[in-house]
Amino acid sequence: MGNALFKKVVRLSGLPPKLIKKELADILKRIGIQPKRVTEPILRKAMATYLRDIVNKNLKEV
Repeated sequence: MGNALFKKVVRLSGLPPKLIKKELADILKRIGIQPKRVTEPILRKAMATYLRDIVNKNLKEV
């Protein structure tokens, strides 16, 4: 389920697939989870982390 869920979220995110796949994989790696072992709650946390990172990056640029 994990890898299929990961791929589905990448596809449904509306973001460039290469970009979001790498970003999410990096975030999952930081928390010690492989994309093939991801669960919905972990993926939700990873997406929230990604969005926070983007917002924080944009705030620093302003």
